[in-house]
Amino acid sequence: MRIMKIKYPIGLFFLALVMLACQKPVEYPIEPNIAYEGFTYLFNPDNTFSGEGVISFSYTDGDGDLGLDENDTLPPFGPHDAHYYNMEIDYLKSVNGVFVKTPQLSPHVPTLESDTVVWDTITFNARFHRLRDNDEPKAISGTMDYRLTVQNPFSPDDTIKFEIRILDRALHESNTIQTEAIYTNPILNNKHKANSPWPMAYGKLELP
Repeated sequence: MRIMKIKYPIGLFFLALVMLACQKPVEYPIEPNIAYEGFTYLFNPDNTFSGEGVISFSYTDGDGDLGLDENDTLPPFGPHDAHYYNMEIDYLKSVNGVFVKTPQLSPHVPTLESDTVVWDTITFNARFHRLRDNDEPKAISGTMDYRLTVQNPFSPDDTIKFEIRILDRALHESNTIQTEAIYTNPILNNKHKANSPWPMAYGKLELP
């Protein structure tokens, strides 16, 4: 049996170690920062519009404390607290060419005879899960895709935009990003794109 030995130059090995030692860890501000990456319309197999789309954005965070789990329901993250949602989204509608923040309404379903409420306000806010398994501070970056309904049956041919910001668990708020103009009836506006099986809220994590 013939055994082959492979020899590596010592100088080359030492150079690789020096290069690794000189690499500085990536640093980001502890406040999250996000950047808009695009919007995708979702279509059914028969090429009819599903009424939904996906907003994609990238993010960085200096200590990695992004995301909430299902058991994160104590203050300030309780269901009735101001910071229950860690992704806050505003709906903007084009009115005479100007995009104006507009509440989305849906018919109210009364539960009591004395109930006189006619409309409920729809929220686009969301909670995304923790992006790391531990609380050790570490810089992170990645991309996130958020699937949401864009079609309004009461006003089906609107042009809209969304404004988005996220919060970390220390309640540091990110910058606000704004989408491009989105058509609630993209077929009429020749915006047909291929269907994609996107999840409701998905974050792709990259550790520097």
